[in-house]
Amino acid sequence: MSINWIKITDRAREGIKIINALPYDTFNTVLLYTHRQMSPSATGAPGTSATSTVGTSVTTTERADSNTDENPTSSTEPEYTLEELERLVGVPRADFLLLIKTFSYILRRISTFIIKPSLLQRELREKLQLEDEAKIDAILRLWVRETTPIMNNLASKRYESNVIEDVAWKLNMEIASHCQQREKTPLTVLQMKTGAGEDINIEMNQAELLELYNQFENIQGELDAMLAMKAPEAAASTTNNP
Repeated sequence: MSINWIKITDRAREGIKIINALPYDTFNTVLLYTHRQMSPSATGAPGTSATSTVGTSVTTTERADSNTDENPTSSTEPEYTLEELERLVGVPRADFLLLIKTFSYILRRISTFIIKPSLLQRELREKLQLEDEAKIDAILRLWVRETTPIMNNLASKRYESNVIEDVAWKLNMEIASHCQQREKTPLTVLQMKTGAGEDINIEMNQAELLELYNQFENIQGELDAMLAMKAPEAAASTTNNP
């Protein structure tokens, strides 16, 4: 069974070809670099309107059969800035920027879906056509590490009666690097606060925001249809009661 969690464009397919051609160690370094840029700690202090990846470093890791599964970002290997990472990858700049964009796109899409790990593994292999099982496992481990705390929190009893009490939003501007200063991606950050005091922040680009809006429209349509069906029943019950 295939799920509609990602759209593979021609550009994305070209990026995946570059990913497939990378040695595993280089792949893992770029994967962790991109993931770090997408994490809240890499986007700067709250209230900032722009983020940048210039000068940020990432630590390389060993292959999947080492003991780095529990802490995949720890290693004695040197750290890389974006410019050093570009030299490490060793491809033309246009291909390097496409590589970073493709990694970011894949990680952003898998972060919006909670599915069985075995299904995600099959999707990475068949839909994205990633060829190296070790690379697939590296993405899968990173995804599991990020989603496990979310699932544990959802299973907590304190969420049984938790409701959203406040909603706000802001705009960020994402800049890939100084190599691409003119290309800026506007991002919407949806900020929600629950009755238990939990802060939930969801970062979306324009296409993802539109998709979320359409989902809300579908939900509203279903609710309206259910209420319309119940209204005649309620009226009939009131009429029949003495």
